[in-house]
Amino acid sequence: MSDCERVDRNRGKSRPSSSLTPPILQTSWVSSSFATTAMANAGDGDGSKGWPENAEETWKFYSMQAQTLGKRALSSTDETIEVARNQMKQLTDASSQYFAAAQGYAARAQQEYNYYESLFFKKLKEGVHTAAQNPNATCGVLGVTTILALRTSRRMLYRYTIGRFQNEQALLARAETKVKEMRQTVDLLRNETKKLEERARLAEEELLRGRSKLKNSGYQLRNLSRSAYKTESAARGLKDNLVDLPGRESIRLRTEVAAMTSLAKQHRKILDKRVSKIAGYGISV
Repeated sequence: MSDCERVDRNRGKSRPSSSLTPPILQTSWVSSSFATTAMANAGDGDGSKGWPENAEETWKFYSMQAQTLGKRALSSTDETIEVARNQMKQLTDASSQYFAAAQGYAARAQQEYNYYESLFFKKLKEGVHTAAQNPNATCGVLGVTTILALRTSRRMLYRYTIGRFQNEQALLARAETKVKEMRQTVDLLRNETKKLEERARLAEEELLRGRSKLKNSGYQLRNLSRSAYKTESAARGLKDNLVDLPGRESIRLRTEVAAMTSLAKQHRKILDKRVSKIAGYGISV
């Protein structure tokens, strides 16, 4: 056999393999994988023997499957990109709308602030101008405001205006209730004063051993002295209110309130002396 005949036979053996290969298998990795599997199952490995009659149909089937998978992958990718693009566009539009609305609200708030600020300063300037043009009225208003700011003047004003329209029986009943409350407070104050005086005396005797106890007693005495001062002030106010009430009952109540005021003042002085004595030992109260 000559060399030319051997070359022709070799070409003939390799021709079926190349003729059955479709063009798409040269560029598709998925189709090449399917083709390699089919060749391994069909032939004996030399590429020229053992091919079935429907090999070309098998190649076409695998090629169509590869093309379908490729198209699906491309379409899925395109759809995903399109959805993401739409979402980004919607988000951008919504952000622009919210930003524009926020700018509108900020501009409106700035306008409102500028309006009320200018109105406030305008009214202030008008008030200063009016006060400068009417010094007598300004002095009168300041004087009335100062008088009303004082507690005694307010009480007198209430007594001689609104207090005159109140019922006398209601005033007496209210005064009687307050007198009972004052009596209970004074009795409680008397009992507490006796107890605290005894505790203060015992604390003085035990100064070296019970310095903290004496300090606590001093705090309690100071608080009780403040309570006595408040009670005394309230009794004075009640006495002033009873001055305008006519009748013997009001006189009796004024006498009783005066006695309770004096007693509260006496106990307050005793408490203050005790506190001063405790402070003299070098204990801060």
